[in-house]
Amino acid sequence: MEKKNKKLTSTKKLMMLVTIVRKSKTDFYVDLIESIGANMQLIAIGNGTTKATVFTDEIGSKAVIFSIVTEDKVKSIMSTLKEKFDTLRDGKGVCWTCPLSSVMGVTFFNFLSNNKSSIIG
Repeated sequence: MEKKNKKLTSTKKLMMLVTIVRKSKTDFYVDLIESIGANMQLIAIGNGTTKATVFTDEIGSKAVIFSIVTEDKVKSIMSTLKEKFDTLRDGKGVCWTCPLSSVMGVTFFNFLSNNKSSIIG
């Protein structure tokens, strides 16, 4: 039986993009970020902050979108988001990124980075 080796097509670093927008604009921003290259996104709904805590619940007015993107797409996504924050009616928001230092498993990494692996026979 012939052994098949999987080869990664890229070793781009992964970043977590955090975007906070009005709840009514959540679908728009999720679709926008996905179209530029996010393969996985999580959404939390909240009411905002006080001096000590952040409140999250279903009826909040804000959405926090956690997106996993590759490092090479961050600049494009951030500039697109800034443009939308500045031009969309009720589209204001904030965003930032933080690096992911490790991911467990090649398959999971490939999924998160939208990587296609090739099989060499």
